[in-house]
Amino acid sequence: MKQSGFTLIELFVTLVVIGVVASVAVPAMAEFVAAQRRFDVAQQLAHGVRTARNEAVVRNQLVMIRAIEGNWGNGWQIVVDPKGPEDDLVLMDKALSGDVPVVGNGRITQSITFDGLGAAVGNGFVAGTLSICDVEQPLSHHQVILARTGRVRIESQTKSEKLCG
Repeated sequence: MKQSGFTLIELFVTLVVIGVVASVAVPAMAEFVAAQRRFDVAQQLAHGVRTARNEAVVRNQLVMIRAIEGNWGNGWQIVVDPKGPEDDLVLMDKALSGDVPVVGNGRITQSITFDGLGAAVGNGFVAGTLSICDVEQPLSHHQVILARTGRVRIESQTKSEKLCG
């Protein structure tokens, strides 16, 4: 009677091949997940800024989007007619894990205020870039760019960013 099956040597060879393939695939998968997380944060942030601008136009009053605890990576709040922390009417809270660093430049390091026409307002010229950074290197993979008119766009390119360091 002939038996069919795997020998012990064939089983060990198969396990070694699976181990080699897994050791190559896991780091690539981890980078893929990190890249997706950065892109998701960029899209959520751009959506939040657009929502704040739309609310300012609809309500015809000042609306601010501000970083939670001064850090865009922690999330943001959309506030109507901001006068002080005790008088704020919070429209939306968006909490993030903080594991994706986000930094702003210029006048948008911690908040952006829109007027009833949808333009970014503040002292002087208000425009800038929110850079979604790499955790390990001073690189920005995605940029949420705010124009003076209030227009928001996402630019996806990897570039050196000293604020990410």
